[in-house]
Amino acid sequence: MDKLKEFKSIMEKSDTDKLVFVTSHYKISGYVYDCEECNKEHFINLTNASLCFIDANYPEECTGYTSINYDWLHVNLDNVIAFSFLK
Repeated sequence: MDKLKEFKSIMEKSDTDKLVFVTSHYKISGYVYDCEECNKEHFINLTNASLCFIDANYPEECTGYTSINYDWLHVNLDNVIAFSFLK
């Protein structure tokens, strides 16, 4: 099963489209926008997304200095270290 299909399967079982991703440098949260026409292999589309820079100086806090919000964000699943769906 490819990453996108596996991701969507987990999302359906979770019964929510709200999620958080963790990459090596960012915590990304938002809502999955399922669009067959705009989905590309290994990418997921988010709406109302926030991207928070995480490093040794800002290990847990997302503040105005470390985060930015987007109406739309396209995330490469190859760069995701961990993710969780939120209720």
